[in-house]
Amino acid sequence: MPYYQKYRPEKFSQVIGQDQITLILSNQIRRHKVANSYLFAGPSGTGKTTCARILANAVAGSQWDIVEIDAARFRGIDDIKDLAYKANFGPLAGGMKVYVIDEAHMLSEPAFNAMLKLLEDSPPYLLIILCTTALGMIPETVRSRCQLFEFQAVGDKAALGKLQTIAAKERMGISNDALRFIAAMASGNLRTAEGMLEQVASLDHGSPRTKEVKRFLQQKMNIGG
Repeated sequence: MPYYQKYRPEKFSQVIGQDQITLILSNQIRRHKVANSYLFAGPSGTGKTTCARILANAVAGSQWDIVEIDAARFRGIDDIKDLAYKANFGPLAGGMKVYVIDEAHMLSEPAFNAMLKLLEDSPPYLLIILCTTALGMIPETVRSRCQLFEFQAVGDKAALGKLQTIAAKERMGISNDALRFIAAMASGNLRTAEGMLEQVASLDHGSPRTKEVKRFLQQKMNIGG
């Protein structure tokens, strides 16, 4: 299993680099003040979909009440109309019914119009979470009907801490300097950092030297120096 899946946070306290967002969402859940629609926007690998899943699991009655859609593949008006039709059926096990729509900016214009209608007329038991890496492509009419949370690139220090945790659990003999290099190369994308660590784990039986790591990753990224 890829590291980004194996070590994906299962609760907000495990999410790194988005403290303000996770605090607000945790408080909303605790106080039973969860909204009916959210828009999570920000760069790739910053935890948008992870937070959407954590939120969904916290309020849904069961996994059957959570529907995830990749708008890069299911982006047409018929796809959204199908969701709207299924929204008429309440959750199977109490709690809320949740739609998580990833890459929401990929929806077609007719699909956005159908989504707007769903947002405006959604039943009280329905929670819609839109995730996007391109906030500017989300129509203002849709944005205005969601609670907007803007995710920031994960800082190198926070990314380093996550890489150290993974390296320790995987029993990798890798230096902190090498991990710092990986964190810096990932440029705030934690999923990329985890992928890099997984690639270098095979070097020298999982105990790569710092120079090896730098040379290997520089070649992979096709950069000099």
